This record gives sequence, structure tokens and C-alpha cells, in this order.
Amino acid sequence: MAYEALLEQYDVLLSALRARGEALVAELTALLASDPTLKVHSVTLRLKSRESLAQKLARPDRSHRELWTITDLIGIRVIMYFEDAVDRVGGLVESRLPVDFVHSSDKRRREPTEFGYRSLHYVCRVGGDLPASARFEIQVRTVLEHAWAEIEHDLGYKATEAVPAGVRRRLNRLAGLLELADQEFCAIRRDLESYAAALPARIEAAAAPVQLDRLSLLALLDCAEVKALDRAIALVLEKELGDEPFYPDYLLKMLASSGVRTVAEARAGVERHEDAIVAMVKPYFAFAWETWQLSPDRMARIFRGYSLFFLAHVEVLRTSALRIDKTERLARLYRELDYPDDAGTAHRVASTLVDAFGDVGLDAR
Repeated sequence: MAYEALLEQYDVLLSALRARGEALVAELTALLASDPTLKVHSVTLRLKSRESLAQKLARPDRSHRELWTITDLIGIRVIMYFEDAVDRVGGLVESRLPVDFVHSSDKRRREPTEFGYRSLHYVCRVGGDLPASARFEIQVRTVLEHAWAEIEHDLGYKATEAVPAGVRRRLNRLAGLLELADQEFCAIRRDLESYAAALPARIEAAAAPVQLDRLSLLALLDCAEVKALDRAIALVLEKELGDEPFYPDYLLKMLASSGVRTVAEARAGVERHEDAIVAMVKPYFAFAWETWQLSPDRMARIFRGYSLFFLAHVEVLRTSALRIDKTERLARLYRELDYPDDAGTAHRVASTLVDAFGDVGLDAR
């Protein structure tokens, strides 16, 4: 069949191709969602453009007697964050979809002198109302591999031989760097997982200081004394204690600004100032209502780690018996966290809050 006739056939089928492509995207998205540990960046549909199809049909080295010898009329891109997830997606595709292994390939495997397009590349039967011979393509790759493919496409060089010799070595080096970056991201993720898994034992052993960071903060929230004080605060406010942590990034900054930088320091502070922290809760929310219209009545549940929010205030206020010092130190905290460009408001808030707390057992030490 002449390629003009194939293009006319494509024009007639375009709406059906789009509809089937959208259905396939939905099916593939549901398949990936069946493994909740997979973190998917995106699943997108790409229909082959008429211009690209015309160029492919007109190539002198190929002869197409029917439209369905073109396997990428429907293309689906699955973009993953991590390199090892690509193989896991491949396992799902191979086990659940009608893969045409004759035309599928792993384009991640290259010779050392080659660079460019990297993707796990599957060809599958389209199904639906389209002919049995109809195929579609699934490309599975990482975010970095996708970025390379997009830039490579924009540069216009799809074959190593087409690249000027002076540029080829630089592209090879860059391709190697991107592959190394993918590997390093996987290694960093594994290290973080190992670090998080070891935290409870390290915290209990207390053999070496555990610095506060996002992961160690979450482990801290599971310590018995923090959980107990969180429950006490929830009881004072007559609310249930929820599962959601109190804004971790904000809490980390607040603790660091108050001088609490390790898990051990936070645990010791919670134990030492338990009574003072509980006594601060009602005065704080009376102040918060007058200042920001913030009331526990508007909260469904109390955040985990709220005790550490109050601990930061205790650590700031207990360092001096003088009201002027307390106000200045608390104003500095609020300038760093909430009012970086408004020292006046930070000072007014701090002064009002010091008055609200009054005498709650914050002895200078």
C-alpha cells in the first residue's frame, strides 16, 4: 500500500488511536498503583504525529505494506525516579501485558562508545477494537534518562555516527555522568533507608549523639517520653492525638534556634520540663487566639511532636529570669522563623507571649 494511502488510513483511525491510548494509560497507571512501593513520576500518552509517520513511511530502507507494521503509533512513557524501579516496572509489564518480545528491547544496554537514548522498550498488542496486529510501545526510564532523551531529540542527533567528532567525546562523558547520577541516587536512597532503620537502636543505645534531622526527628516522635507528653497536651486540649507530625521542617528550625540539636538533648528536655510544657499549653492558645485567631477548636486532632514545639519555647525562656531577656530571646526566635523582615512584629509577639506564659516554672539554669 502506498504511503499516502497509509497516511489517509491513519487520519481515519486517529480518534480511535487516541481513545485506546488513553484507556491503555489508565490500565497501566492502575497496574503500577498495585505496587504501593513504586514511586512513579508520570505516565503519559504520545501519539505519533502525522509528520513523523510520513517521514518513517517514506524512508527508502523500509517498506510498509500495512499501517500496523509501525509499532509506535501509540506510545506510552513511564517515567520513574530511580533506576532500580525501571526493572520493577518491567517485571509488572511482562507479567500482566501481552508483550511482543520479538520487537521489544532493552535500550539501556549500550557499547562503551555509544551514547544517547536509554530506555526499557516494550512493544505490546493494543487490543480493544483495533486489529489483532496493532501494537503500541511502552518506554520505561528514569527522570534523568528522560531529560537526556528530550535534549537529544532537540539537538537532532539520533545516531552516534551523525554527531560531529569534536562533540562526540563530550556527549559520551555527559552520558556517563548521567548514568553515574542515576546510580548515586539509588545508593543515596538505600543509605537513607539503612540510616532510618538503624535510628531506633542508635537512639536507645545513646552511644553517640544522633543529630536532629528529618529522619531522626520522626524516630524521636516515637520515643516513649515524647509520645506521653504529646498525649498529655492532647488531654489538656480535649482532643485526640493524631498520626500526622507537627510540620517537621519548621520544628527542626525551631529546635535548632533554641539550642536543641540532638535527639538526646530533646529527650532530656522533654523529661526535665514536662510540667512546664503542660502548663504552657492553655496560655499559649489563649495568646494564639488573640493574636492569630488560632484555636484548638478548629483542629481535628493534635499533631505528634507538639511537645517539642513547646520545648523550644521552654529552652529559650528558661535561660534568664529577666523579662527583658526572655522577650529579646523569644523575639530572635520569631524573627528567624516567622518574621524575618519584620523585627517590630516579632518583638510585639514575643512580648505578648512572655506575658501570657507568666510564671510556669521556667527557672533560669
